[in-house]
Amino acid sequence: MNNNDTQNQPKDDDKRKRLMVWLSSFRHLPLTIIALLLGISIAAAIILLPKNFGQSVATGNNGLSKKIKPLLSPIYPEPVQACLTNKDNLTEEDVARARIAWKYFENNFQQKTGLVNAADAYPSTTMWDTGTSIGATIAAYDLGLITEKDFDDRITAMLAGVYELKLYNNEAPNKVYNTATGEMVNYKNLASEVGIGVSVLDLARLSSWLNILACTHPKHANIARDVITHWNYCSLINDGQMYGLYLDPVTNKNQILQEGRLGYEQYAGKVFKMLGFDQKVSGTYNNEYKATININDVPIAYDNRDPRKFGAYNYVVTESYVMDVFEHGYDEENKPLTDNIYEVQKRQWQKTGQVTAVTEDNVDRKPNFVYNTIFASGSPWNAITDTGKDMEHLKTVSTKAAFSLAYLYPEDPYSKELLNAISSAYDPERGWYAGIYEKGLGYNDIITSNTNGVILTTMLYKKYGALNKLCTRCGKGLSLKPDASTAAEFKEKCISGRPTPRVQ
Repeated sequence: MNNNDTQNQPKDDDKRKRLMVWLSSFRHLPLTIIALLLGISIAAAIILLPKNFGQSVATGNNGLSKKIKPLLSPIYPEPVQACLTNKDNLTEEDVARARIAWKYFENNFQQKTGLVNAADAYPSTTMWDTGTSIGATIAAYDLGLITEKDFDDRITAMLAGVYELKLYNNEAPNKVYNTATGEMVNYKNLASEVGIGVSVLDLARLSSWLNILACTHPKHANIARDVITHWNYCSLINDGQMYGLYLDPVTNKNQILQEGRLGYEQYAGKVFKMLGFDQKVSGTYNNEYKATININDVPIAYDNRDPRKFGAYNYVVTESYVMDVFEHGYDEENKPLTDNIYEVQKRQWQKTGQVTAVTEDNVDRKPNFVYNTIFASGSPWNAITDTGKDMEHLKTVSTKAAFSLAYLYPEDPYSKELLNAISSAYDPERGWYAGIYEKGLGYNDIITSNTNGVILTTMLYKKYGALNKLCTRCGKGLSLKPDASTAAEFKEKCISGRPTPRVQ
């Protein structure tokens, strides 16, 4: 006992005596009166508790958040609730990670257009990033981070914004838009009256999350369907494959080019197959373009189309395989391929001591975007630009790749290494960074919708499993089957999936 304890002892004894006298006065009161007084005392204590009582939650060793707001309870119609059966429960740390990711979307939502910036504070986006933003918003509501009112307001604005976009060649959304104005732009975010082309892979990403939206929130299903049926597919899907549109800057003529290589091609092909289109080539990994190479004694599938002939590099990265599983689920084709994507990176870490989680990412310096690959341009562990320029010095541990792999293989010890490597790669008021440079350059501190959207939707996968797979099993989601009122329009736009001759 210290001196302060000794000095305070008479005061404490006096307090105890007064308390005993007060309690003894209740001995002769009826029990009902005592219970009533006790109830009033408890109620008063609750009312007078500090506002932040109970909001401090420990979130693991990383201390992701010292104060956690109470979660809201998402409300789903009964048929949707029956479909969304929990596969696993989220932890406090999961929710804390998701809260950080949602900060990005709070900061980058453009109220005027309903669009979300693809990179922090930069008013530009693609349809891939727009799909990711819809997925992130679905996750934020499901995790109890936003109210139903906030969810509906955001989704309504996003759907209206996408529907009202001017279409490239009057066919489908342009590759890039200014999020502040809704105008078609080029990759420098300069306004373009005619646009630069259409990425069918990006449209697949958007369509995937529109399907999940229609399934989980049927009040938005009709508008989600209107968005997809607003586009003309006659040039985009033919012969069981997908084709992008490209405005040739020299001839100023529209070009139709096959789009997608092994990985992303199958992710996107499965989306369009789900919607009723013929994807006999793009919807399977076992097509004529699949080849295999051994890296770290692990067989890795890659696309054998020569970029010198076909004009596009073939990148083996984490994201396409993980997104396929997260949204479509495992199947006999993608299970061994995805397992090998994880295993080869684990073995690279065991071999070099460098935590390895590679995919394509924005970078916070020129050239602004790097494909950090397992295999590309004939070499393993190659980091290059879209023109093939070497970017070895800008290799990173990708935050979205580390997160998605760790949550896909939670029981494997390497997953703990992945999460530990990127545990501090975030700004609590802005979101998660894209990654950490391998070569001592610090954080790759660009913050994007894709990184933060992947983290949020990863939590949906942990909780429910593959949502498109669940929705198909429950008979929900988008249906593009024409009725009497839409048959002529759908045929004209090739929405039935029946190919029509292309005009080159």
